Amino acid sequence: MLFLITIHLWSMPASEIIHEKDNSLMVLVPNGKFMMGSTKDIADPDETPIHIIKLDAFYIDKFEVTNVQYALFLSETRHATPRFWNDPDLNRPDQPVVGVSFEGASRYANWAGKRLPTEAEWEFSARGTNENQYPWGNQFEAEISGRVNHANVAGDTDGFDKTAPIGSFPTGISQFGVHDLAGNALEWVSDWYDENYYANSPVENPENKNPSNFLGRVLRGGSWRKPPLKVRSTMRYTLLPNLSDNTIGFRCAITASQQASHDNLPWDLNKDRIVDILDLVIVAIYFEMVNAPNGDVNKDGVVDILDLVAVANHFGDRID
Repeated sequence: MLFLITIHLWSMPASEIIHEKDNSLMVLVPNGKFMMGSTKDIADPDETPIHIIKLDAFYIDKFEVTNVQYALFLSETRHATPRFWNDPDLNRPDQPVVGVSFEGASRYANWAGKRLPTEAEWEFSARGTNENQYPWGNQFEAEISGRVNHANVAGDTDGFDKTAPIGSFPTGISQFGVHDLAGNALEWVSDWYDENYYANSPVENPENKNPSNFLGRVLRGGSWRKPPLKVRSTMRYTLLPNLSDNTIGFRCAITASQQASHDNLPWDLNKDRIVDILDLVIVAIYFEMVNAPNGDVNKDGVVDILDLVAVANHFGDRID
């Protein structure tokens, strides 16, 4: 019994990981259910009706994507620099990158081997199982450890006139340990915007993939320009995907099961964390050998064409 329990614990995903491609910390949000939306008097119509949602486990960036991370993406892809890239008030390495369109955020996510979170994943990351109005609770000005500044919002009483360096508000983290989900930078999510989507939303892992007449994408979290009431975790914003602003950034996510598969690529025969020509060479070296010490990817007892095909099918896969 003890042996079986030990194996089960080993198979559990880590609560926090480093995603090596963009050197980002990612936090595990376990599978669960929560009430999405709001019935509060302050709710906008598109935050209703409140409805139950069930989500599979996923990882989400602990912090918003920074300028230094986006610079790495730019250097490897030659993608166009975002608006405000040279603004000295916004371009510190540890500030969130802003001025990024939905397309720019999506391309970054693809480059990093991740994706944008869905609207439901974002809200669960912020509200947790307690259905908080803000990541830290239900009152914006509730004092914690002598501090009342939980987020970077309109004005400079929080210490910042524009965006703040990531992680500047340790009293403002969510139940799962995610920072800056209120204020600082608005964040793109993957869903198309539909003000009536909640009335017909699927219960499990919802994502609105159908553009409405407006053709806008959803943004979440409010920004450094918004007052406290407008950075609530249920607030929904929208913008055309080709547009950008100095209040708009993003963070990424990855499905937990996808991350687990990346952590153990059987096709990465030389364990250099990428499936490439070197792995094909190893299969070729042992080709047609029975009980070979290496190269038998599918474990059928012989290195053959099926092993070559398996490696070829995953060519370019990385453990990031």
